[in-house]
Amino acid sequence: MFNTSFQMRGRDSSSLLPKLEEWLKGENLSLNDVKRWTVGTGPGNYTGLRIVSALVSGIVFDRKDMCCRGIPSACAVASGMEISSGERIAVAYPLDEDNIYSFGVTVDNGDFLQVQELSGSFPVADFMRTFRGIRIAALQRDAAILPKGILDSAVLFNELPVASLVFMNPSRWDANSTMDLIYIRPAVNVAPMSVRIVDR
Repeated sequence: MFNTSFQMRGRDSSSLLPKLEEWLKGENLSLNDVKRWTVGTGPGNYTGLRIVSALVSGIVFDRKDMCCRGIPSACAVASGMEISSGERIAVAYPLDEDNIYSFGVTVDNGDFLQVQELSGSFPVADFMRTFRGIRIAALQRDAAILPKGILDSAVLFNELPVASLVFMNPSRWDANSTMDLIYIRPAVNVAPMSVRIVDR
C-alpha cells in the first residue's frame, strides 16, 4: 500500500487528474489499475466536492470492472475519535459566528453511519445545549472561527484522515455513486450553457 496527499486551492482543481496520473505512474500504475474508488462527499466546499465526484464518476462510467462509492468525509474525521459501538459523535463545522453545521456519526457493526438528529444547522446556543455530553470533533483549520465554548470541548484534527475514508465500511460497495454531496458553503448554480442577464 502507498498513499500521497496534495493541497488544491481555487483553480488548482483543474490539475487533479494530471496529478493523479503522475502519482500513479510513479508507482508503475495507471487509472485503469484502480478498480475501487472512494470519494469523500463532505461536508465541505461545494466546488471541490463536485470536481472530485465528477472526475471519479467519469473514470468509472460504463466500466463493468470498476466501482465507486461516496462516504461522508465527516465519518473519517469521527473515526479518529475511536468511537465505541452505539456512541454518537458530532463533527462540527462553523457556518458563521452564530451558527454551526453538525454531522452526527455513530458506529453500528463496524460501519460508520450518519445520525440524523445530530445533523444539520444549529444556532451556537442551541448546539451547546443539545450536544451537552456528546463528544465533538472538528478540523484545525476551523479553530479560528469556532466559538470558544465549542472549541474548548472539541478534539481537533489537523487534516482529513483520507486513509480512514478509504478503508471505512469495507462491505458497503453497493451504491456505485459519488453524487450524494453534503456542502455547507453557499453556492450559486447556473444551468449549463445559459446566460444570466441582469437589468441595471
